[in-house]
Amino acid sequence: MLNAEINEIGQFIPLHYHYQMLSDASRMTAFKSAIEHIVKPEHKVAELGSGTGVLSSFAARKGASVWSVEFNPALVSASRRFISENGLSHKVHIFQGDAAKWLPPEPVDLVICEMLHSALLREKQLHVVSAFRDAHIARFGSAPRILPNATLLGVQPVFQNYDFNGYFAQVPLFQSPYYTVEDCSPCGDPVVYKIVDYDNDYVETINADLSFTFNEETNVNALRFITKNLLSMDMYTGKTIDWHSQYLIIPFGIAFELKAGEVMRVKFSYDPGEPIEALGNSIQVEIVGKNKVKHKLSLIA
Repeated sequence: MLNAEINEIGQFIPLHYHYQMLSDASRMTAFKSAIEHIVKPEHKVAELGSGTGVLSSFAARKGASVWSVEFNPALVSASRRFISENGLSHKVHIFQGDAAKWLPPEPVDLVICEMLHSALLREKQLHVVSAFRDAHIARFGSAPRILPNATLLGVQPVFQNYDFNGYFAQVPLFQSPYYTVEDCSPCGDPVVYKIVDYDNDYVETINADLSFTFNEETNVNALRFITKNLLSMDMYTGKTIDWHSQYLIIPFGIAFELKAGEVMRVKFSYDPGEPIEALGNSIQVEIVGKNKVKHKLSLIA
């Protein structure tokens, strides 16, 4: 298959990245807890983009019958071996194919899909989930529960240090959401610009037009994009099990010096699954002081 076709599908993640995910304690713990909270022994479960098979294994260990689909042939082979070595081959059935065009042989109670990237870029989470949901309804007459339930997309202004051992380079960066990064300072509270509901939403352009007011002098040179995935919710207590994708830092290319009372207006637009550059190139910034535009920046390519 051509590289362009693989990138368009958005499901072909190299083998070593999937192996690395196994050592991501925050990811593993959150998904294991959510799956154990939801899955019952009588459940039928489908996993879309099953990778190494680890999430399918969590469902199988709860007694569920699991059908999994994975696009990457090398991962299909590896996951079948891992599932067998873990004694779960009788519970987990793995298919090779395009998750956006696949259905299990019978209706399922739960769909697990972790094709999640920062800001819902690069991977085709929403494309795959919405296609599966519609096809499942058309063939079986019902919609399964989706895990994750939703994704909250937020953004905040920051000042990022781009000095790398004396080499200055303003580039997009990824950061862990689970510990403080000393060379990235928040300059305001995050603002949610989109909530994606996997039970109902379809792929559509995400447009944001946001304003940040600063109460003291500050310098801002980048935006931090925050992706919070709501995996499951206890309907009785309201408690949720969440997992954050990596923060994505996108630089402006210049630093804005803002005075107390000034407003930063930020606009951007992109489609879920697009490359990071699609978001970065769409960013527009205006600095407004005393109801007058003071600075204007457009990164539109």
